[in-house]
Amino acid sequence: MENILEVENLQIFLKKNRQKINAVDQVTFGIEKGRTLGIIGESGSGKSLTCMAVMGLLDRKMWQFEGNVSLQGKKLDITKRKQMSQICGNRMALIMQNPMSAFNPVITIGQHFYETLGKPGLPKTGKEQMKKIAVELLEKMYIRDPESVLRSYAFQLSGGMLQRIMIALALAVQPDLLIADEPTTALDLSVQNEIVKILKELQRKYGMSILIVSHDLGVIKELADEVAVMYAGNIVEKGSAKEILLNPSHPYSKGLFCSRPAFSKERLTVMEGQPPVLEERGSGCGFYPRCPEKCEACKAYFPDACTVDRKHQIKCLKRGGDVNGIAGS
Repeated sequence: MENILEVENLQIFLKKNRQKINAVDQVTFGIEKGRTLGIIGESGSGKSLTCMAVMGLLDRKMWQFEGNVSLQGKKLDITKRKQMSQICGNRMALIMQNPMSAFNPVITIGQHFYETLGKPGLPKTGKEQMKKIAVELLEKMYIRDPESVLRSYAFQLSGGMLQRIMIALALAVQPDLLIADEPTTALDLSVQNEIVKILKELQRKYGMSILIVSHDLGVIKELADEVAVMYAGNIVEKGSAKEILLNPSHPYSKGLFCSRPAFSKERLTVMEGQPPVLEERGSGCGFYPRCPEKCEACKAYFPDACTVDRKHQIKCLKRGGDVNGIAGS
């Protein structure tokens, strides 16, 4: 099946004092129609940065990009704000992790829908039809009295309600790809379960693809078909969600999953150390200082991906990674 989204060798550099600091390095992945890719990893690993770059939302004065991003086989110029603005909020839509910051506090929820549905490039729709569409979408989000909600301002509503409204706004344009950046962060468990249920139902109905970033492995388990594990700006392991979650191969993936809180009397396993900051990243494996399985070669070399089983790939010298063609090898 053809990929809706194709990201190939994406590199993102932070411009700082006439220097270029590599924040995301050679990231490659694809998402098929109607399927979900989950990206997991600690804070600062480059997950959200990758999503923002794909949507063309990073400031060019601060960031520089290399690599290719394609949507339905058409290459996108993520540096061109005008081109990307016609695609974002139309063929691609974003759910942000902080719903309160996503809404203009001085306009009503209804006005947010009118602005979204009135964007250039979308079919022209009258205000009454826009209201009808908004009400129907809010009802699908299990929101009671949607007409009253449309008259409300964001500060009058709860975080869980705003998150569901944000999903409704994203779906108003019937996107091919939905990017969800920590969609359940700061929500209580019952609301998290509602959001996951809604996303699964809407994906089945509309056949859209989803790219989801989350710290919550439970959310990833429920939603993702494939999983990519990011560390220090690199995808160190990727494959089917079942394979990665049940049988992780990279030492970082193992440590990440062992650090997950569980309802038991057993002591929580803690992964020693901290991820490297941007200035500390070198040519070797970024996980080297924390890795319990490291060898001396890991300090100098970061391998190409090798295949563990079918689509299961890993970048690790101890798992047979190839160092050919790597800078510094």
